[in-house]
Amino acid sequence: MKTKVIFAGGGTAGHVEPALAVANWLRGAKPEWEYRFVGTKNGLENQLVPQAGFELVHIPKVLMPRKLSLSILIWPIKLLHATWQGIKICRDADLVIGFGGYACPPIYLAAAILRKPIFIHEANSIPGWANKLGAPFAKQIFVAFTRAQLKIGRWRNAKLSGMPIRVEIIKNSTLSKPDADQKRRLQLEKWRLAQDKPTILVFGGSQGSRHINEAILQSLSTFTEKGVQVVHSVGRDNPLPTSTENYLPLSYIEDMSSAYLACDLVIARSGALTCAELSAVGKFAILIPLPIGNGEQAANASDLQAAGAAEVINDNKFNASWLISNWDEIWSKAKNYQAKPTGEFSASEIIANAIIEEIGGK
Repeated sequence: MKTKVIFAGGGTAGHVEPALAVANWLRGAKPEWEYRFVGTKNGLENQLVPQAGFELVHIPKVLMPRKLSLSILIWPIKLLHATWQGIKICRDADLVIGFGGYACPPIYLAAAILRKPIFIHEANSIPGWANKLGAPFAKQIFVAFTRAQLKIGRWRNAKLSGMPIRVEIIKNSTLSKPDADQKRRLQLEKWRLAQDKPTILVFGGSQGSRHINEAILQSLSTFTEKGVQVVHSVGRDNPLPTSTENYLPLSYIEDMSSAYLACDLVIARSGALTCAELSAVGKFAILIPLPIGNGEQAANASDLQAAGAAEVINDNKFNASWLISNWDEIWSKAKNYQAKPTGEFSASEIIANAIIEEIGGK
């Protein structure tokens, strides 16, 4: 019977991409093993996981109620039903690893009931509720930020692994200058943009951000006057604006490694994955933390800001007026930013080797 590893996590790229980075490394080391992903029917995993050649199974999406309502009474029943589905999925697993998101709570509970080894990777500075739920049952916890280790309980003993990111991004960050320049030229040609103009890359996460989108669209005339061109990922579910000579709107960017290489400045939310990728590629950024949740995006951005690698602005202050009035100062910082890309990240290898050691020692 094949050794089987279950990967749980989904919803956004911040949960799916790290899981895929670990799974790809593990598949390279142990091609004879079986790998299965668990997600929900509406998450980004439905595009990314099959594209990477992994099996994906679905589990019911159980939203934790955030305020007093009748849904609180129904929630435990939904969670029990999803956990029962998780038991059927995890029954023949040798190990379960979760990366946060809606699919994780039932899978953590199912694996705990079945006494399967559970590993957790927490991407954010402040752990989310799904991973908090799984932490008491976990054999090993990995974190991307040192701040997550400051929490009480099991988090104090978490291992600092960093963030697993796509191997293409790591490879591009270590290219020689001539090779990097050539790839940049090719990407700009693909986008049909000028080679000699500053290029901004804008994205608001895998689902986009209407607030950021509006600010960019209202700033376009100023960018055109200043000779700046914009590549803008607006989000799959948002309407695609009209392109111009200096403005390229896209629903979603599949090849982020080349996009990072071709740009001079990034404007984005400060999700954990984005912050890790920015650190890897050494690009200056304007970061606008998402104002919902438990404040994890603001915490994620603080290390980059402290290193002089980012300008962080609150969501309620970020608009076209702020962007235009502060543009010259920000562009000066971006041009003078000389941090070297961090290059090789070993997070995927650290976590994959721990999985191999755990299963091999059974």
